[in-house]
Amino acid sequence: MNNEFDNIRAYGEQEFSAALSRVLDNQEFRNLVQGVCHYQLHDTCTADDLINPMRAVKTQQELDYLTITKGLNALAAMTCDGVSMRGADNLRLPALFLSNHRDIILDAAFLSMLVREATGKRIYFGAGTNLYVQSWVEDMLRLNNGFAVIRGGSVHEMIRNSQQLSAYIRMLVCEVQSGVWLAQREGRAKNSDDRTQPALLKMLTLSGDGSFIQRLRQLNITPVAISYEYDPCDYLKAQEMILKRDIADWKKTPQDDFHSMRTGMLGRKGKTVFTVTPSINAELDDIEQLTANKNEQAALVAQTIDRHIHANYCIYNVNRIAYDLYLGKHDFSDQYTADEVSAFEAYISAQLGKIQLPDGKSVTKDDAAWLRTHILEMYANPLINHLNSH
Repeated sequence: MNNEFDNIRAYGEQEFSAALSRVLDNQEFRNLVQGVCHYQLHDTCTADDLINPMRAVKTQQELDYLTITKGLNALAAMTCDGVSMRGADNLRLPALFLSNHRDIILDAAFLSMLVREATGKRIYFGAGTNLYVQSWVEDMLRLNNGFAVIRGGSVHEMIRNSQQLSAYIRMLVCEVQSGVWLAQREGRAKNSDDRTQPALLKMLTLSGDGSFIQRLRQLNITPVAISYEYDPCDYLKAQEMILKRDIADWKKTPQDDFHSMRTGMLGRKGKTVFTVTPSINAELDDIEQLTANKNEQAALVAQTIDRHIHANYCIYNVNRIAYDLYLGKHDFSDQYTADEVSAFEAYISAQLGKIQLPDGKSVTKDDAAWLRTHILEMYANPLINHLNSH
């Protein structure tokens, strides 16, 4: 693979053994595994029981078996009420899968697992370097077909990094003929109002030949709607919102990112559905006929992707309950029970109880009401956007 991508690309065979050894010898990684054994697996196994089989791994295929076939399926069984794919008929590799972004790690990991089960092929995925909060995280991501999306830097560095990223993604899709996953925007939408960033589409066209629309068409953009019944990080997102509201210069720390990753991976998610929608190539042709203005084209393509995603959410009763509570309506009250409402209210109260403010500050009654409204909004917005997409 071209050396110009060495700083961002997924690891190849030449780095495999050394990178895997670095992960398995890392004490922070071992501490995480020990925590999983104690809190999630209730001491039914030890860290060595999970780590030692990985020390015998010699090939990428063997690692795939442990991390995807066994590891991810075990994690899904532990934290989800099923992980499934709808729209498998729309899987056409090569493709660039653009999806809404709910979980820092599992959006890409579960999609990789599902695509591999359906096609036998691994896909690549982008992960922001802000997630490289511990050295083993970068190694583990790049061992599993992850590539770096470099965050920050000067204007000149950001332009150069965007050009490099665009060229790498294009190479994976157009030359390697693989599948690639990217989130539709930088970072997760804290209120679950999922919108594709036109800037992302412009980045994708910094490489390749032809017009803006032609360069997008070459990537076979295939939107994916991700629907988790519950978001384990909902309280962390609400906590971030109130900290940003009250502290002008507040910013997340690397430890905050790691805590979100761990919470998202190990927390309760309920039913989990990935819906693969048709490629947008036919709609790109229509957009090209509507306007020749690049900015207008980017906005229309973003809207097209959003429409695919919003229309294909899997809607759960928690979304219907949240919609009615958030908007003060009874539009869906015939589709859920009073017991389900009580259970959801109890869930929100429990999540609110996990919120921690700095300096030992207590959550006031007004703060609790504000936070509750924003958590309700997170669960209502997928249904609001779903209804508006039709």
